[in-house]
Amino acid sequence: CGEIFGFLGSNGCGKTTTMKMLTGLLEPSEGKARLFGREIDPRDIEVRRRVGYMSQGFSLYSELTVRQNLELHARLFGMADAAIPPRVEEVAQQFGLADNVDTLPDALPLGIRQRLSLAVAMIHSPEILILDEPTSGVDPVARDGFWRILADLSRKRNVTIFVSTHFMNEAERCDRISLMHAGRVLVSDTPAAIVKSRSAATLEEAFVGYLEEATGTQAEMPSATAGTMQVPEAPASRPGRSGTNRSFDLRRMFAYTRREALELLRDPIRATLATVGSLILMFVVGYGINMDVENLSFAVLDHDDTTISRDYVLQIAGSRYFTEKAPIIDYADLDRRMEDGELSLAVEIPPGFGRDLARGRNVTIGAWIDGAMPTRAETVQGYVSGMHAGWLTQKARELYGDAATASAFQLDIRYRYNPDVRSLDAIVPAVIPMLLLLIPAMLAVLSVVREKELGSIINFYVTPVTRLEFLIGKQIPYVALAMLNFVLLTGFAVFLFGVPLTGSLPAFAAAALVYVTATTAMGLFLSTFMSSQIAAIFGTALITMIPATQYSGMIDPVSSLQGVGAFVGRIYPTTYFVTISRGVFSKALS
Repeated sequence: CGEIFGFLGSNGCGKTTTMKMLTGLLEPSEGKARLFGREIDPRDIEVRRRVGYMSQGFSLYSELTVRQNLELHARLFGMADAAIPPRVEEVAQQFGLADNVDTLPDALPLGIRQRLSLAVAMIHSPEILILDEPTSGVDPVARDGFWRILADLSRKRNVTIFVSTHFMNEAERCDRISLMHAGRVLVSDTPAAIVKSRSAATLEEAFVGYLEEATGTQAEMPSATAGTMQVPEAPASRPGRSGTNRSFDLRRMFAYTRREALELLRDPIRATLATVGSLILMFVVGYGINMDVENLSFAVLDHDDTTISRDYVLQIAGSRYFTEKAPIIDYADLDRRMEDGELSLAVEIPPGFGRDLARGRNVTIGAWIDGAMPTRAETVQGYVSGMHAGWLTQKARELYGDAATASAFQLDIRYRYNPDVRSLDAIVPAVIPMLLLLIPAMLAVLSVVREKELGSIINFYVTPVTRLEFLIGKQIPYVALAMLNFVLLTGFAVFLFGVPLTGSLPAFAAAALVYVTATTAMGLFLSTFMSSQIAAIFGTALITMIPATQYSGMIDPVSSLQGVGAFVGRIYPTTYFVTISRGVFSKALS
């Protein structure tokens, strides 16, 4: 039958550290340990299949029901699909979980959650079960029931159990125990032999005696009491057990994919962020970033007030770029209205404007432009200069005929793409790559960091899932979700913003698939540097959005950048998808 080996020691003596080294969660700092006759290797997937591990925090997935937690771990350990349902039912009956199989772990009492964690560790029928203080915080009745289960596993199912505990009455139930202090084994023997060796009345007295001796004369401690425990080599595997050690298993990968998809569906905040959030941002950014300078407010301080001065004003007021406001009364009124932001342009026509113009004298007109926004001010200056030149040309034709403005050639300018020169047609296609970078990357990084915070990441470390299976399994649901967002954002661009899609939609979708695969991979990469969800959200937003908006051609072409900015623009995936997006929408590319 299997053996129950107890691991006792003071707080911080190294019990949990030792267990993590045995399960491959930590690299040993020095010395050697053997498991199943092999030296411990964190990369040995086959050994992980033969070990069950239960941590102090239980490491359950709170978004999955009891049944789904058991099914997930069965798939992660490579059980055949046909064998999973009966095994889940068997374990549920064995550990008293049959009445709670459709309940979420957080809704269970602590004692039942403890049994669920043990059931998860036993779902793949391991040969060794490692339990790290499994009864901490559990009432005595539940603790006694838990130990009856351990005794049944050891005596009837030949499972070797390695358990750490603080309770002496639990230690007395073990076949052998080891007392540890400050990272060193003080004694290892049966409970009765340890009590006898100290001539103590109870195991607790013997334990205290060893600790007092260790803290007082640690350097003179006899080597016999600190001897190492020899573990006999076990056979390579149990009869009938699969000996395969695949480097990549689709079933394990899709087990994580399914778990991630269920978690996403049951988290309303993340689901809302993933589906509705991108549409809201599309609406806000699409209308918020507008390079079209139109409907600018202007007013006139007309000191002349003649037919010709009013004709000059009508040249401006008749344009779609300007909207005329009430006339300016005086200079104080001009200053006040421009300071308040009421006017973008103020035109001052001097006294005698019409008379001096008719006599051929030089006339000066003043144009006051609000320069608080330099880019818009330069555009306004261009509008005013163009309309002024147009008015002069018109008057020259009226006085001297068409011959006065005739030229040897005529220059006609036409825009091949986006003929109306609407900034919306350029900005909206560029917003789609930006949102397909921000949202999928943020969700991907949160999927890993959240597991770090909850402690459920420990399941990855103790199961035979490889890094590649874990990462791809995590990534697939967010790639699928990002493609859904792609469809919604494209529909928004066409039907809400009225941006025509002139190119090939299948080509656009294929490029989007490659792009969101890269953005979700970027999120998984960033998760290695993040330890909290708050840091993940802010860090991902900064790291992704600054290059996307400044160096990827959203506003200024990448060809106009220099130095580091140009280098970032050339290597960043958003640069290329912005080009594809604008090409498909405006240039009929396929």
